[in-house]
Order: sequence, then C-alpha cells, then structure tokens
Amino acid sequence: MMKQESKTQPIIFFLILTAIFTAIFYKVVAYVDENDLTIARDPVVEEPIQSTPRSMEISATNDDTEEILTLFHAILGNDEENFSIYLYRPDLEEDPLMFRSRPMPPASMIKVFILAKLMQDVHDEKISLDDKIELKSSDLTSGSGVVNGYKIGTQIEIRKLAELMIAESDNTATNMIIDKIGIDEINKYLDENGYYDTQLNQKMMQVTRRGRLNSSSVEDLGTLFSRIYRHECVNPELDDLMVTFLLRQKDSECFPAALPNWRIAHKTGEIDRLYDDGGIFYGSDSDFILVIMNENYSGRAETIEKMQRIAKLIALNYMEKIHQD
Repeated sequence: MMKQESKTQPIIFFLILTAIFTAIFYKVVAYVDENDLTIARDPVVEEPIQSTPRSMEISATNDDTEEILTLFHAILGNDEENFSIYLYRPDLEEDPLMFRSRPMPPASMIKVFILAKLMQDVHDEKISLDDKIELKSSDLTSGSGVVNGYKIGTQIEIRKLAELMIAESDNTATNMIIDKIGIDEINKYLDENGYYDTQLNQKMMQVTRRGRLNSSSVEDLGTLFSRIYRHECVNPELDDLMVTFLLRQKDSECFPAALPNWRIAHKTGEIDRLYDDGGIFYGSDSDFILVIMNENYSGRAETIEKMQRIAKLIALNYMEKIHQD
C-alpha cells in the first residue's frame, strides 16, 4: 500500500504544477489583450518608392513670402509640380525659402558635392591638388568634356581634373576623381555633413549601382552653395577655389544669359527631360543663392525661359528691397 502511494505522489505534484502554470499563462494572455501590448521587433525599413515634396519653408522674419510664392505660381503654371526651388538672400533672411524640395535626379549638379569632398580631402591632407592621375583607356566615358581628347597615358593634375569637372562638366575627369576618392567615401561625406537627399550611386554615364540613379535636392545643393559662400564648407582658401571653378562654368545658357551683369558661380545639369541650374549670384550691391531643379519638363526651351524669369524677378525684387532698407 505504501509503495502505491509513493508512486502516485509525483503524478499528483506534476498535475498541480501544470494547473498552476496554465492559470498563469491565461492570465498573462488576458492582460496582454486587455492592454493591447505587442512584442517589440526591429522595424522593417523599406526603400521609398516615391518622394513627397516638402512644404515651402521660409524665415518667419521675411515679409514677402506671399509675393514670392505668387511669383512662382504665376511663372510655373501647370508645370509647378515638376519644379523645386531654393532661395537664400543673406541680407534679408536667416533661413532660406524652399519650394517643393524633394530628392530628384541632379544630373551633373552632383559634381559640386564631389568637388566639396575632394577639397575636404585636400584640407585633411589625404590628397594633394598637385598629385597627378594617369589617364587610362578604361577612364574614357561619353558625354561632355575635353579629357577624352587627351592621349592615353597623360598625367593630369587633380587640380586640373577638378576644374574640368566643373567648368566643362567633364565626365571622364569626374570619374577619375570618383575613382581616386571612392564612391563609399563620397557617400559617407554626404551623410556626415547632412546632405541626406544626396547619394552617388553611379559614376557619370555608367550603369546604375544597385539599380538606382544619383539623387539630390535643392535643399542640399542650396545648403552646399550657402556654406561655400559663407566660407563654412572647408576653409576660406579652398572655398574660394571652388567659387573660382564655379565662375568658370561654360554652360551660360540659363542664369548667366538672364542676368549678364551678375557674376554667377554655378553648376548646371541636364539629361533627358531635365535641366537644372544653381549657384551663388554676386551683384553690385548684394548677393543671393538660387537653385532650381526640375524633372519631366514639357519642353526644354520653355523650362529654361521659366527659370530665367524667376531669376530676373528675384534679382529685381531683391535689389528693390535692399535699396528701400
């Protein structure tokens, strides 16, 4: 009899424990349901498919916001959604006006960021502008520029390549600089300096990297031009050198043609159904920074004409305000 009782005691103990744990389990489930609790998981980050334009932003101290906005609406008309605009007038406002800024294909305007990273590496003594790079047949690419006419094996100073990258928008010179710095290092620089809409995914005129185009925005480009203008990009000497290269920009079809009496340190970009222009406008009395990007335009000549009208009216409006003050 004693043996039978000793055998049943572990079974009874096991059943009691099972009943206790079952009761605790259902109480936990009921509490979770009642309080709508969920188990934390690492978020799944998906690459955005389409960007949404940000609303217009402007300094609260600026008193002509509505006037400028009306100007944009009137000039751009039905093409308004295809445009982005950055405007900064140092003598009138602390913060820039940004009209529909969002990531867009920058075409050759991305070369300004490559120039800025190059100058940072020069400042950090990673690269010397006097260093030379040998031109190889594998460097040659299509598009604008003059380096393709150089003899294979020619040793070209990095200073010269940088100037050609901006002034001539030379694609081969650009790719040689990209190879010297490295795409990953350029993108690291962009991220560290807050150019979050800008990414270099491919070299000039080459197959896309990871299936994505290069991207930037008027906000990022305007911020870079503003930093160069204020000598806050690298240092005064190298920032001035960048301005020198930008003043030598050979494409004068848009802004320089509209404002021939202004010195404009700028860069353009153009691919199919896209024309961009932006930079630093130096006037006799004051200066401003203007960047206009667009995509899927209805016509090239019409787009350039609209960009020129905006530049002219901003310059006129700005000068009137400066003289009033």
